[in-house]
Amino acid sequence: MTKIKTILIHLLLGTGVFYFLVHPFTMVLYWFEYSKTPFSTSLFLEILNKHFLESFSFNIEGMSTLLTLLGSILGLISGFFWSQLKKKKTIISVQKRLLQRDITEIIADGENEKIEFKSSIRYDYIRKVTNRDLELVIAKTIVGFMNTKGGKLIIGVDDEGNTLGLENDYKTLKHKNKDGYERAIFRIISTQLGHEACFSNHVSFYNLNEKEVCVVDIEPSKEPVYVNNGTNTTFYVRTGNATYPLTVKETVDYLKTKEG
Repeated sequence: MTKIKTILIHLLLGTGVFYFLVHPFTMVLYWFEYSKTPFSTSLFLEILNKHFLESFSFNIEGMSTLLTLLGSILGLISGFFWSQLKKKKTIISVQKRLLQRDITEIIADGENEKIEFKSSIRYDYIRKVTNRDLELVIAKTIVGFMNTKGGKLIIGVDDEGNTLGLENDYKTLKHKNKDGYERAIFRIISTQLGHEACFSNHVSFYNLNEKEVCVVDIEPSKEPVYVNNGTNTTFYVRTGNATYPLTVKETVDYLKTKEG
């Protein structure tokens, strides 16, 4: 019923705008064209005021009918797309609420093989300063999920599941907002895991307890992924609720098992 109402409103608006506005304006523009009079705003308004009512006479009924029909068609199209847009927004709103509820339940269940909590990507809550070494911890966690079955990294939540938010992390960034935060995460991935690893990670944000948290959805990788921190290249896997490095021999054995 709401959809029909929206379309009818747009239909009436389109019809009214074209009949009462576009139609008389068009007739005045025709007058300028056929009389070959130089156009000026003041003269346009003068002619419009003088011939406004004449625009609705039966002598030009064909033109008024054509423009009214055009307005009606555009109104119908506008109403249809507007109703579809409202429907889409409603669906997105419902999905966001469901996802937020899901994230809340996931956090309540605690860390496991596919869920990891991190307080921040750069802000050190113990030392109360910016600590770039924490970025390496984020990289290790992500690569551990990629080398196993994938999972979710939830940032802004401590080990006990308490929501800390991202405000302190924002302060450590050049761009102190969600866009800057997302770029920082992908910079960590690109620098320490490689550009291709970015395609296996998806970042989203949620408001929990009036605080923002960031969720990195991590897809499992078909190929082995390593953390390269500039001096060492290390292979990590996710086991239980922790991420572990493997030696070269352990990595080879693990990859053989995975292929099998």
